Amino acid sequence: RDLVLPDWKSLALDVPRPGGAKAEATRVLGGYLRDIISLNAQAGNFRLMGPDETSSNRLDEVFEVTDRVWMQRIEPYDVKLSRDGRVMEVLSEHLCQGWLEGYLLTGRHGLFSCYEAFIHIVDSMVNQHAKWLKTS
Repeated sequence: RDLVLPDWKSLALDVPRPGGAKAEATRVLGGYLRDIISLNAQAGNFRLMGPDETSSNRLDEVFEVTDRVWMQRIEPYDVKLSRDGRVMEVLSEHLCQGWLEGYLLTGRHGLFSCYEAFIHIVDSMVNQHAKWLKTS
């Protein structure tokens, strides 16, 4: 199923002059991802995956419309956990990349968010997956 995308122009920043706007690219991206999750909620065909870094990567606007998926008991002190959340987090880049591979192979859509310090771990796995896709 195709992914419904928001009009990215609605998130454009007004920059009247160089240095005339204060904004963070990742916070703007968080708003865009929030809108993607919202627009595709009924289809349930988009997930955000990452090693427990959604908020620290400044993508936490997604939590305005979804939670982290959690299948264990949810305690009263737990924050933004639910059985049907669209954010999948676990502190393992290998597992997150495997989740994303499998999810994309089903025809659905997703994004893997990771710190630049650890992206070299992911890069080699993505390259291996691309080679596998090319030969299959």
